[in-house]
Amino acid sequence: MTNPADNDPPLTLPQWIVSKPDEVSATDASDLVMAWARDRTTGEPRYIGELGAKQRGKHSNCECLSCGLPLVAVNAATPTWSLRPHFRHPKGAEKDACLVLAARVAALETLKGTDFLELPRRRQSRRVAGLSGQYYEAWVEAPAERVRIRDFAFRDRISGVLTLDDGRELRVELTGSVSADPAGAADSLIPTIRLVVDDPTIAAMPPGEIRKRLRLLVENGVWCSHWDDASLTQEAEEAAQKSALAMLDWADEGMGLPEGLSPAARRETLLHLKAKEILERERRIRLPDLAIELDAATDEGDVLSRQFSVPGRVVDLEAVALEKQMGRIRPDVLASTIAAPDWPSSQILVEITVTNTISDERLGRIRAQNVAAIEIDISRMGGVVTEAEFARLVVDEHAGKRWLHHPRLADETERLEKELVAAVAEANEATREFLARDERRRAMRRIPVEKWADRYLAAILEHATVREQMDENPSLRPDVERALDRVTECAEGLAVHGYAEAEDRDLYGWRGNLLERILSIKLDRAVGYQLNTSWQVINAILQEGPAHFQWHTLYLIAIRQYQPTLAPHQAQKVTDWRERVLRSLDAGERTYQRSRKYDNLLALLFPEMADALAKPLRQRRSEAAGPRGSSGAPGQGRSGSSPGGSSPPPTSYGLWLKGAQYDEWKRQNPEAARAWETSAAFRKPKA
Repeated sequence: MTNPADNDPPLTLPQWIVSKPDEVSATDASDLVMAWARDRTTGEPRYIGELGAKQRGKHSNCECLSCGLPLVAVNAATPTWSLRPHFRHPKGAEKDACLVLAARVAALETLKGTDFLELPRRRQSRRVAGLSGQYYEAWVEAPAERVRIRDFAFRDRISGVLTLDDGRELRVELTGSVSADPAGAADSLIPTIRLVVDDPTIAAMPPGEIRKRLRLLVENGVWCSHWDDASLTQEAEEAAQKSALAMLDWADEGMGLPEGLSPAARRETLLHLKAKEILERERRIRLPDLAIELDAATDEGDVLSRQFSVPGRVVDLEAVALEKQMGRIRPDVLASTIAAPDWPSSQILVEITVTNTISDERLGRIRAQNVAAIEIDISRMGGVVTEAEFARLVVDEHAGKRWLHHPRLADETERLEKELVAAVAEANEATREFLARDERRRAMRRIPVEKWADRYLAAILEHATVREQMDENPSLRPDVERALDRVTECAEGLAVHGYAEAEDRDLYGWRGNLLERILSIKLDRAVGYQLNTSWQVINAILQEGPAHFQWHTLYLIAIRQYQPTLAPHQAQKVTDWRERVLRSLDAGERTYQRSRKYDNLLALLFPEMADALAKPLRQRRSEAAGPRGSSGAPGQGRSGSSPGGSSPPPTSYGLWLKGAQYDEWKRQNPEAARAWETSAAFRKPKA
């Protein structure tokens, strides 16, 4: 810098005081001053503190660095002042832009006295497009460094060049903005760094403060170019390509891929090469499940299905070949499986798809070869995979694999189709039968239940008669079957009216059934037997074993109601039978306890038996009525007489007390006994 004039007295530079940020109030725009200018004689920057007393006012010999107008030095070389020393434009001149420019020049001037410069790190990035169209980006950087400044020279009014100790030149541009666009494009071979100096207050700072501020500005600077930009860019691009290569999305020239392919075709070819390489190396592959499921709908819209499946498994391979011609197809990979206990030795094709699915025409050609073929669909994994992921997908995973064809599939499909056709036909036939049966049952429901009861008994009589005749004439068997069909039809007619037990074949299906025996008692003749009288049927009942005792109460009720013809000794046998049953029931034994499942039906078929069927199977002696009960007839006390007549009430099974039981009742009810024994009912023979 130029020293003050020789004839000026020695100048003591002002002492600048730097305050802490919280001690300094915000600078008002009107308080900004211009502390730097350019000497009109030498063209060098001049700081207001360097001027002598003879350079005050309009004698400063300084001009504005921006507009070139002469400047007035206010309070220059003044020890004490109320207004800060500064340069001032002529009255009426625009000065705001000039203040900013002066701040830039102040920063450049300070660089001349700076020994070290802190350079920020330099980062470079490159992005490359993979074969799939996906982008891969990589970043590299040169670290920050501290350099020594050896020389500095002005190139123009707002920039300079720093020469570092190692001989490198660093061009410094002060653009007053945060734009990263390099200035001085013509001198592009010189690396440049941009310093952001937009604060006009720097123009009023002393050199020491500007030096401190400059270090901060340089530390936060933005590189416009760097000595190592070319190598950094190359390194970033190689790193991005390496990322794409790791995702099997980049093909180097050394891979030997055919020329003229589109990026998508190049990638598919690359994956085919990788698949062959993997299968040749691993010599095994996991096959997906071999499964078929076929559906078919019935006439009612119900869907029937049939399935066939064989779990997937790992098979060993040999003779792995890439794109080997095979008839009208050229599969991506062709290999042979090694025979295993559950897998035969056979050829297998592997098709690898990335973006395009296998067309129907290509699938048809594959199936025409009748060779096992699977597809590995890379798009099922997002389309881009690492080499390790691709190897796992090809060798070990089920995901993304499917069978395109297997010789066994055709046979199993044909078998399942036949099964489905038969199942649908069966279901449709069952539906038709159900609808026909449903219509028949609706028609049956329109016929009164009493008519069905009459038809039912008539059909049972007919069936019993024809069956009896067949014993001597076997040719009548078809007639017996037809008669049985009529019984079955009538049983269904009763069932639709709520008497489902009528369809129980135990009631009519074989000789000696329950209904035929009751009919024999009612009709006083043998029904279903080659016998003549009802007594012969009753005697047959008395000969049967304990397994049939539960129905004896029904036969005794029928005998009481229908009074079949019996000789005195036959009547006595019935009486003994009745007493034996009553004693067992009174003792609480289960020998003659019957199931009530047929009672409702029997009450319909034989209404004369309905009242007796509705009564309990047995009564405690203390609760019994009439000759059996200790309390006498209804409305009668222990020794009272029957107010409503001389006949005692019947027991639970329509049987009268006899022997010791009757004597006991007579002892406890003497008046009732006398009335009973003088009644006509007592004198009437009883079954």
